[in-house]
This record gives sequence, structure tokens and C-alpha cells, in this order.
Amino acid sequence: MIMLRNAVKYVLSTVIIFGVAFFFYRAFQKNWANIQSQTFRLDYTFLLLSFGAMLATYLLSTYGWYLAINTLSDRARITFPQSIATVNSSSLVKYIPGKIWSYALQMYWLVRAGFSKSLIVYVNVINLFISIITSVIAGLVFLLFSTNKFPFAAIFSLLLVLIILDISCVACNAATFNGILALINRLFNRDIKYFDISKKLMLDLHLIHFAAAFTFGIGAYLLSLGIGYHVGPDKILLVMSSLLISDVIGFLALIVPGGLGVREGVMYLILGGGATGSLSLLLPVTSRMVNMLVDIFLGAIALRLLRNFIKTDWAENKL
Repeated sequence: MIMLRNAVKYVLSTVIIFGVAFFFYRAFQKNWANIQSQTFRLDYTFLLLSFGAMLATYLLSTYGWYLAINTLSDRARITFPQSIATVNSSSLVKYIPGKIWSYALQMYWLVRAGFSKSLIVYVNVINLFISIITSVIAGLVFLLFSTNKFPFAAIFSLLLVLIILDISCVACNAATFNGILALINRLFNRDIKYFDISKKLMLDLHLIHFAAAFTFGIGAYLLSLGIGYHVGPDKILLVMSSLLISDVIGFLALIVPGGLGVREGVMYLILGGGATGSLSLLLPVTSRMVNMLVDIFLGAIALRLLRNFIKTDWAENKL
């Protein structure tokens, strides 16, 4: 039964990836004349700034993880460089089908350093939940003020619901995360414990992840300038929104490794498809390339740090 389910997931993810790839191939064919007419002047300064903005997003997310695990742990401690080593080396496996491999690697490295498996999962659940909800809220706010393509009432209603939900989660985080953990425990037959989290920590994590969402969106705008598109002031928020919302939807597409194809397709639609010309084709593809370069760059640094820590502090169980 498990083998059949895994085979179905593999087939579905393959179909989705190749389906989106074929869609983009046909879209590029139809818009090739428009693409050729575009004068591409790569601006390496803006490309580097885009890379830096997306790198800052990863580091802010890592800082949120570092703050949460040290605040909630009653014995073991971890430094920020060690957090970079743990979080960003384990994130290299996100393109492998399934969403649990990075957490499994974190457990393998951190349990020997004195952190409980429940704490590791709990910290990741908190940060993932807050990251998703803050990214969607920021993306919807940007979308609300950037285009009339989507129904204003629908976007505003969804935004209002998410804000109320988020405020409720901060005010009643014990009930919220107990419920989430109960569902995870039931689905995966685990016994993950609840950790009491203060409202101050919840607010701090929200500020960190809102800052990460903003830098991520700015990275998309800087990238559009880097590939030669001078996006007007009326389209800046649309570009930022497209990356934020599509990234969340790509992550939630559980059967597709790294959201490949799904994120690009959603970003294309939010940007307006063929109505915005070649930008809606090239920006999703180039943003994926920059993201992967950031993954590789930060992952290589993380692996180097991890190797040193395993030889020294972690090998002696001292963090």
C-alpha cells in the first residue's frame, strides 16, 4: 500500500512538472517575437542586489528558527552560525520528494547535542506556520494595491480572515499549536510534545518573518531590473506579491519537490500571463534560478560550518 502511494505521488509530481514545463515551452514559442524584441541588458549590480535580498530572506528565517529553539530549550543552546549550518544544510534536500527530509536531518544532528525531537519538530512547525501566514498576508496586501485584475472584495475578505486568524493564533497560541500537533501526531503516529510559547516570542517571530517576506519580495523587483525590465511604480507591488504568493503555493504542493513548476505557473498567472509580455515568462524562471543559486551558496557555507562543528563542539556534545 505504501509503495503504491509513493508510486502515485511520483507519477503525479512528474506529470505536474512536465505539464508546466510544456506549458512554458508553448508560451515561450508564442511570445518568442516579443522576447526577441526586448532589449536585454543584464545589470549585474541589480542581479547581485537581488541575490543579496534573497540571501537575507534565508538568514532572517534562520534567525527566527535560532531564536525559537534557544528560547524554548531548557538546557541545550545553539549559536547562530550553528543554526545556519543546521537549517541551511538540511534545506538542500528540499528538492527530494517529501517535506520531512530536512527535519529528519535536523533531528539526526541536534539530538546528539541535547535537543529533544519534539522541540525540533515544534520549532519548525511554529516557524513554518508563521512564515506561511505572514508571506500570504504580505502578498495579499501588495496584490490589493497593485492590480484590479482580481476581485477586490475577495482579496480583502481573505486578507481579513487571515489577519483575524493570525491575531487569534498569537492570543491563543496554546490551543492553536496543541491542535496542530494533535493532528500531526494522529497522521504520522508520533508523540510530539507541546512547548509553552510566550506572546513576546510569537510577536518577535512575526516581525522577523514579515521582514523576510518583504526582502523576498524586494528580491523579485530587483531581479526584474537585473534582467532588463524597468518595472513601473504601479507594478512593483504586483511583482513582489507574485513571488510571495506563488512561493507559498509551491511549498504547499506537497507532491512536487521544491514546488518545481507550480510556483512558476502561479507566478505567471499573477503577473498577468501574456498580457504583461515576456516579463511574466522570464521572471518566474530567473527567480527560480536565483533561488537555487542562493540555496547552493548558503548550503555550501552551511555544510562547511557543519563539518567543523561535528568535528569539534558537536562531537563532544557541547553547544
